[in-house]
Amino acid sequence: MPYAQMPWVRNGRLVTPSGDRIVIDTRAWFAWLEQITSFCYSSRLTWVRLTVRREKRRQQRYWYAYSKIDGKLHNIYLGKRQHLTQTRLDWACQTIYQRASRKEGMHNNSNQGAD
Repeated sequence: MPYAQMPWVRNGRLVTPSGDRIVIDTRAWFAWLEQITSFCYSSRLTWVRLTVRREKRRQQRYWYAYSKIDGKLHNIYLGKRQHLTQTRLDWACQTIYQRASRKEGMHNNSNQGAD
């Protein structure tokens, strides 16, 4: 699915390309997750944006989040459909941000003594 046509979750609400609106963490939200394979998520806690995808592994379906920061793709396991709550998605944004910050900090520290 082209990125521009993907459903987005912002401020706790899903907005589909057709204009439908669903509040996250409701029955309608979890029912909607059964029907789709990917969406975008924007956290109100960090600037990190996620592409969230349902993937098949070991004959089961699990959700994973991906975000590209400074040219590097980061990913994190989210779990099964029932775990895809706003709290879990915000946690994923914060965790990816922290991982990317640590890697950037380690890279900067290793270059400081090179002169």
